[in-house]
Amino acid sequence: MFKKPKIGIALSGGGARGLAHIGVLEVLDNLGVQIDAVSGTSMGALIGAAYCSGAGLEKVKKLLNSTDWKSFLVFSAFQLSRAGIMKEKKVDEILQKFLGDRTFEDCKKQFCCVAVDILSSTRVVLNSGSLREAVLASIAVPGIIPPVCKDTGLLVDGGVMEPLPTLALKTLNPTFILASSIVFDKTRLKPLKEKNADYLKLAENKKISIQAIIDKSMNTMHTQMVQSYLPYAQVVIEPRIGDFGFFDFDKSHDIIEAGRIAAIEKIPEIKRKLKNKINL
Repeated sequence: MFKKPKIGIALSGGGARGLAHIGVLEVLDNLGVQIDAVSGTSMGALIGAAYCSGAGLEKVKKLLNSTDWKSFLVFSAFQLSRAGIMKEKKVDEILQKFLGDRTFEDCKKQFCCVAVDILSSTRVVLNSGSLREAVLASIAVPGIIPPVCKDTGLLVDGGVMEPLPTLALKTLNPTFILASSIVFDKTRLKPLKEKNADYLKLAENKKISIQAIIDKSMNTMHTQMVQSYLPYAQVVIEPRIGDFGFFDFDKSHDIIEAGRIAAIEKIPEIKRKLKNKINL
């Protein structure tokens, strides 16, 4: 009798673009791939927590499509605070809608998420206690969401050190690792042709808005750092999120669909490698 592999999946960060993981997980569920363990970084942590805790992906999608949710996110969450442009209390209220008061111990599947302690410059794998507190730490993008105080540490977004948490996933001891790693737009801002260019006119161009600067910065960091974590996965699913931005939550339907397309493309490889794993 063949031993069933313990399947784990690592979900990368990426702001709204990480919503593509919803489409990936839906395809895997429909395919009959039983996920036993999940790790997440940043938005991957939120999607993973909802998936593992029983909150459900449909609830996440319903909340994303809610007019009240969109208004709350855009107009209420963005308020100046000392440590970020979002107030921690407002972000926690958002997470309450997704996760309630669930803990890691309540999860139906094993789950962990990644944060970084900026006081000790160390990566932290969170796997016990409040899911909401852990996810809040994992999504605390420096300068946008305030860091989370935990024990003697000050925790920020796990993407600072481990944007694709395949290494963190190994702490849950899977025997077969999948990864959902979003692929960013490859476009670059064009360099100035002349030293004395009209900077004011350039600054008015939408392509270099604050959002675009954040997008490009996150893209560069993710693309460079993720390479170290890809080899830990047997199959890497890469949703191509094109020109979707870090804050494009209003385009969730299209982003989720990009995740579905990427996962469907990988079905033959997943089936082949899982079959080989079972037959070992």
